[in-house]
Amino acid sequence: MHKVRRFSTISMLLVLLLVLCVLCFLCVRSLPLFESASACSAIDECDLFEPICAAYNNEHQFFYSHCDMLREICLTGKEWQYDYFSHCNVS
Repeated sequence: MHKVRRFSTISMLLVLLLVLCVLCFLCVRSLPLFESASACSAIDECDLFEPICAAYNNEHQFFYSHCDMLREICLTGKEWQYDYFSHCNVS
């Protein structure tokens, strides 16, 4: 009977360790570095002369160039998207 209890304790520890590993993986995977890695690599091929109105959640921002928007995505991890409705109100 003593061996059964020991096996149960070891298996519970292994399950706990597995859950911890999964949580750590999900935490690291959610870092901005992984989300914005494609934006960081795209900076080399951006358009320096394309002004952009962009939106992130309910926030709108004017960028003087496509490169500025990609740089912002790379540095902050915010996934700015083109705002085709032009809510930036820039003349």
